[in-house]
Amino acid sequence: MEERYFEITRENLKKFVDSLISGGSEVIAPRDRDGDTFYGKIANFDEANLDMLLPKMSYKEFLLPKTEILFEYSLFGTETEIKDGLEYARGANKKRVIFGGRPCDGAAGRIMEKVFNWDYKDEFFNERFKDLAIISIACEKPDNYCFCMDIELSPESSYGSDILLKKDGGKYFATVTDEKGMALITPCMNLFKEISRDKMPAPKDWKKSFDIEKTKEFLDKNFEHKYFQERFLSCIGCGICTYACPTCHCFDIQDEGGCKEGRRIRNWDSCQFSIFTLHASGHNPRVTQGDRYRQRLMHKFKIYSEKFNKYLCVGCGRCSRNCPEDIDIREIAKDLADME
Repeated sequence: MEERYFEITRENLKKFVDSLISGGSEVIAPRDRDGDTFYGKIANFDEANLDMLLPKMSYKEFLLPKTEILFEYSLFGTETEIKDGLEYARGANKKRVIFGGRPCDGAAGRIMEKVFNWDYKDEFFNERFKDLAIISIACEKPDNYCFCMDIELSPESSYGSDILLKKDGGKYFATVTDEKGMALITPCMNLFKEISRDKMPAPKDWKKSFDIEKTKEFLDKNFEHKYFQERFLSCIGCGICTYACPTCHCFDIQDEGGCKEGRRIRNWDSCQFSIFTLHASGHNPRVTQGDRYRQRLMHKFKIYSEKFNKYLCVGCGRCSRNCPEDIDIREIAKDLADME
């Protein structure tokens, strides 16, 4: 469908979100917890913190759970009962709405969808994603860690969001991008005023700080460059950059249980762990932390874009904000773009 445009007051936005909740939707929004902000289920609009820049972690765990049951088995004499884990995926995510995140988070699911439907269609991911609606709010003041404008997005990008809200004074302007977004607002049309596109606020002129294509060009030609080993001596391999990232999607599969019952589960993993590429022989093709961080950069800015025509990064800067060694991926990408 073609985009449609609306305006809505903050009071009516509150009514809209509360009506989603009372209508049976599970609304996930930024909410304060333990002195920080995380995505979590809200019981009403007022529990959402819409003034923060970004929640500490992305909403990824609601799309690709930290731990997910693929199947369970039980033995009864000579009989075996298998319970498909897809039942959990199908049942847990109906009418789920991610509300109040930023455009970088809104873009993440659409970007990840490409790899989960490449050579194999991952029904666990697809079941969760197809019923997930995303209502994002445009950024007003990105910070120094943000670089979405350098990564083919912007603080006002609607890519991946079913509805993008842009705050202007005491009201919001809404861009509804698809049928999923229209399905959300149709029961509450009395709260929205439809307007023409020329009545929408003009986008700001967001300045880029580096050329991401030049970053990729450096990675194309400099796999063995000394920069990687020297720059990442301080990396401790904790993996928080990958866990906080909205688009990192590495996972491990483990079997748990015994001869009578058990399960196969999928868990988050990280390419920053030394054991991630450790062979049974004891050989490790990525023996240093420099090797491992180089792989992360290659995947983000080269490998994924060559295969799917999208960078595996939304420029949110969470990896840098959360890094205990203050490794800033924006600075690194700019360094590589500026190097000969």
